[in-house]
Amino acid sequence: MTKQEFIERMKQACVVARQKGASFNEPVVFAQAALESNWGNSGLCVRGNNLFGIKASKSWTGPTLELPTREWSKAKGWYETTAQWRVYPSWNECIVDYGRLLSRLSWYRDALRVTHNPDRFLQAILPSDEEPGWATDPRYAEKVRNVAKEIERLGGPKWEVQSES
Repeated sequence: MTKQEFIERMKQACVVARQKGASFNEPVVFAQAALESNWGNSGLCVRGNNLFGIKASKSWTGPTLELPTREWSKAKGWYETTAQWRVYPSWNECIVDYGRLLSRLSWYRDALRVTHNPDRFLQAILPSDEEPGWATDPRYAEKVRNVAKEIERLGGPKWEVQSES
């Protein structure tokens, strides 16, 4: 899949996900999905429609896929492990589930108050010293912003504050 094809498919998936009630910041979701799925080309995305690297916890009752991953911790640095990943029937269902996670897990709820602001939304989903967050990579925010710039250049959503609705 080309980057342009990824952007067009994401545009459609986001429209459907919003129609199904998902709440999120579109530029951040585009950038996270591109980064996490290698622009829709990762094995997890191709085989499981999992755009964001969403792991399957014990409470997940849907299908899963076991694949290797790299994690980072202050104690170990980067290390290899395997994980169970959620499998979705479509990209829009993955985005809907992303929105559900934000609303269900207490450490993401602040993000839902700032869906109009990509910088604040991204900051609200990242880990802090007190709470877990979206990614273990300490450079995750920088990487998301860099991908977002490329997406914007290719005709995707602009990384800018929208009027609150």
